[in-house]
Amino acid sequence: MNVRMGYCSNPGICIYNHEEASRPGENTGLLKKKRAALVSNMSDSKQNTPEAQPMLKRISQDLRYRIWFVYRRIFSLVWLANIAVLIAFFLVPIDRTWLTTIALVNLTISIVIRQDFIINLIFTLCCAYTTLEESIQAVQPQLFVGLLAHSPIASGTGYSPSLHVSSVATIVLSGIALAMLIGMVLSAYPTLRKLYHDTFEAVHRFFGWSVLILVWVQVMLTVRDNKPPHQSLGEAVVCSPELWLLITITTSIATSWTLLKKVPVDSEVLSDHALRLHFQYTNAIRGSFIRLSERPLLEWHSFATIPIATNEDQKRGCSVIVSRAGDWTSRQISKPPTRIWVRGIPTMGVMRVASLFRSVVLIGTGSGIGPLLGHVPPCRLRLIWSAPSPLKTFGHGILDSVYKADPEAVVWDTRENGRPSLVEIACHAMQEIDAEAVIIISNETVTRIVVGVMERKGVPAFGAIWDS
Repeated sequence: MNVRMGYCSNPGICIYNHEEASRPGENTGLLKKKRAALVSNMSDSKQNTPEAQPMLKRISQDLRYRIWFVYRRIFSLVWLANIAVLIAFFLVPIDRTWLTTIALVNLTISIVIRQDFIINLIFTLCCAYTTLEESIQAVQPQLFVGLLAHSPIASGTGYSPSLHVSSVATIVLSGIALAMLIGMVLSAYPTLRKLYHDTFEAVHRFFGWSVLILVWVQVMLTVRDNKPPHQSLGEAVVCSPELWLLITITTSIATSWTLLKKVPVDSEVLSDHALRLHFQYTNAIRGSFIRLSERPLLEWHSFATIPIATNEDQKRGCSVIVSRAGDWTSRQISKPPTRIWVRGIPTMGVMRVASLFRSVVLIGTGSGIGPLLGHVPPCRLRLIWSAPSPLKTFGHGILDSVYKADPEAVVWDTRENGRPSLVEIACHAMQEIDAEAVIIISNETVTRIVVGVMERKGVPAFGAIWDS
């Protein structure tokens, strides 16, 4: 295989160069000595050690970036708006029947905001703002990313109240629906969700569908209880805003499942730790992810897509990298699938925000290289990839793609050299290309460390919010 490799302009952090990658089996002893010399000046770096700062400034930054960050700001605004409306109902003489409508408006927003087509629309509209001259200086990119992080809006509206009931049947149905909603909220608590993710997913899906059915019945009963005597039930239902909100909710949920299908997949085993799945059923949007499953009703797993170049023989397609991280991924690597379930459409993710900037540093660890390769922005960039034995684990094809995206990419072998100081490498890379932002795809701990330190330095930094 003709692997196109590059080099890193900073000899202190370049791990792979052209000669090493082209002849991985030659001069092993010499290469090990070379690697050891190259990283000796960074091996003792501490990834999460911020620069010395005045106490007041550190407290201010902790409040802004660790406690009152964008996600929580948006969540709080949405939640407080709902509380304000609820208080208004107790202080102002407003028809209580409007509570049902307001509750359904909240449910509608919390569901529709996470619909694949709506997510793509929000990303497209927000990222299209960069077509205006000097838009990066005009608007804080963090605000856009906060809006793109649709989860706080969904969460804030999902916690809002629903109180109005009339008949006994409506009260009973409301109680059952409320109990299920509380169960969904409790199972979504971050600690419980991480420990019992499969249970959380089942509760969220089946309770959610059950609540939808109950709300349909509840709305019909509420309309019946409150309609004028001279009006027929059918006319009252059609004139009810709740009906159209429920239709919107049901359509939003059903749309994703109408696109459920089992598709052929070409499995490429990269190593005993990684697998690459090649699909031809769709063209992936750059910076997007797709959902895969063996059991569509029970569990789904999201993976960032790597678009492929189209040609006469290959009209469409994409691939994803699956890295061993649990029971499901281990099964795929041990028994590579030939067909697999997919649902919905390729949906834009965090990497899509790269188009908001004129120069970025992209950081990935392990299989996080997939999302980075899935959206190489048309701007100055520096790609940093840290993984155990990258060449052995992920193969020449992936490594070739890395250097094709950035000929001066930094590729760090953690098995040979230990964990790198990603913050230090990123800071050097930012100075090297005059980058405006840092985007990282990694595990939760590393993401929070890198994003936190970079934000304290005044650098826009983005990663997964771990709330999906």
